[in-house]
Amino acid sequence: MHIKIDHIAKIEGHAGFTADIVDGNITKARLDIKEGARLLEGILRDRSIFEVSQITSRICGVCPVVHSLTSLKALERALKIEVSEQTILLRKLMMMGQILNSHALHLFFFSLSDFFDFKDDLVLIKKYPNRTKDALALREFGNKIIENIGGRSIHPITPTIGGFLKLPAKNKLASLFDGCGAALVAAKNLAKLFAGLKYQNFVRSSPYASLHCLSEYAFYDGLVKTPSAAKVDPAEFMTIIKEHQLQNSAVKYSFYQGKPFMVGALSRLNNNSAQLNPEAKKALKSVKLTLPLFNPFLNILAQAVEMIHCVEEAQKLLRQILLRNLKVETRAARDELIQAKLKAIKGTAKGIEAIEAPRGTLYYFYEINQAGRVVNCNIITPTAQNLARLEKDLIEYLPPMAAKKTPKKEIEAKIKALVRAYDPCLTCATH
Repeated sequence: MHIKIDHIAKIEGHAGFTADIVDGNITKARLDIKEGARLLEGILRDRSIFEVSQITSRICGVCPVVHSLTSLKALERALKIEVSEQTILLRKLMMMGQILNSHALHLFFFSLSDFFDFKDDLVLIKKYPNRTKDALALREFGNKIIENIGGRSIHPITPTIGGFLKLPAKNKLASLFDGCGAALVAAKNLAKLFAGLKYQNFVRSSPYASLHCLSEYAFYDGLVKTPSAAKVDPAEFMTIIKEHQLQNSAVKYSFYQGKPFMVGALSRLNNNSAQLNPEAKKALKSVKLTLPLFNPFLNILAQAVEMIHCVEEAQKLLRQILLRNLKVETRAARDELIQAKLKAIKGTAKGIEAIEAPRGTLYYFYEINQAGRVVNCNIITPTAQNLARLEKDLIEYLPPMAAKKTPKKEIEAKIKALVRAYDPCLTCATH
């Protein structure tokens, strides 16, 4: 049986899939990434450290916040700059907006129709009008968080090395806090919907990795945790990941200890379920699943649980921020500190940092010189880490269906559903 899918819809970017099944065995199976090389890492070289984080946010229109913030964290690590607690709180809050915005889009508008075989999203909207409103409300809530802190909802302009160029107005933050109750109801409604769906029964073993922190469900900071190794600093883990450039492709695949591995919401849930906020814990408990989970389709359910957690976390962060007197950071003092740090560099300075993007752990590496220019850089995106594991999953997923003589159209539909369950972002992968 020859399977060729020219276009897989409802993912960020463009991809197809090709496979050959002979006597129940896969002789060929490959995702066809149809994105061209974007060469962002080359563009960043010799750029000023003051502009690179604005450039990296353009890697993705769906998750620009995490690219901007991870870039800034790596630069700050290279410069040995410790940011204020106020800055960390505001950045964490931006990340909650980022996760909510992305998850709501993927869950309801990309993945849900796979459970009903709807070809037309208008049918989906008619079937679930209230849940449609919930998904849109959560996206709007996430966008408002980003806009109020970052200056705009896409490609934020206020985050900078060491802090923010402008702080959000407290009355706007108070308005966001007032909206947390409605957002939490919407998140719980969607989680209940996704908890009641019938997921494909596909269990396989796979290493998984995510940030981990004992004090909180890790998104902004933490050590990298895997099932088979002690928790390590992101700087160490990034050197363990081995990138492999595919022939005739703009994508590098990533391997951990020589094996494909998985990052993303399911990996975070496996590693960090104990750190979930109370309502998210209740939602997870209600589905009566035993962790760790090894069914990639359940990445969808993990995102639904994370949405509840992120609304709860946003509420906690907003409360903390509103109880503070936000300190205006003067640009002159910040620039003076950065220049002093640059002068202290002997040769070059290096920094590696990571943040959990909606689709998994995002790593940034910078090497900078005394002139404040980027000498070298490397970016490893979540989808670049997931692609090898996704292909491996497809290779394991297809033969049983072929052996049962499943109709080809049904096989193709299930392939698309598995790809979408990973929530791939191919524009990030081809950075």
